[in-house]
Amino acid sequence: MKIDPGLKQVTLPNPVESRAGKAEGNKPADTQQTDVSLSPRAVQLKQLETQLAAIPVVDRARVDSIKEAIASGQYSINTGNIAESLLNSVKEMLHVAK
Repeated sequence: MKIDPGLKQVTLPNPVESRAGKAEGNKPADTQQTDVSLSPRAVQLKQLETQLAAIPVVDRARVDSIKEAIASGQYSINTGNIAESLLNSVKEMLHVAK
């Protein structure tokens, strides 16, 4: 069995350019009309998405503090918790697979 050495690159389609809506007869020509209005929930989700994008993926301060604790020998590992979590994950995967 051959193991794939890496992830395959996925190319995304080009984004669709936004188009200005048609101006109606009773509105000034420079006013744009949209065909779709977002619900308050959709607007809130868009704001949350923007906020999440600003959060870094890795908390560098946390990583550095763990590195220091490991280097100084103060970092302790609770093998019981790790084993329990692994077993729970496997049980969950087996339950989903049925």
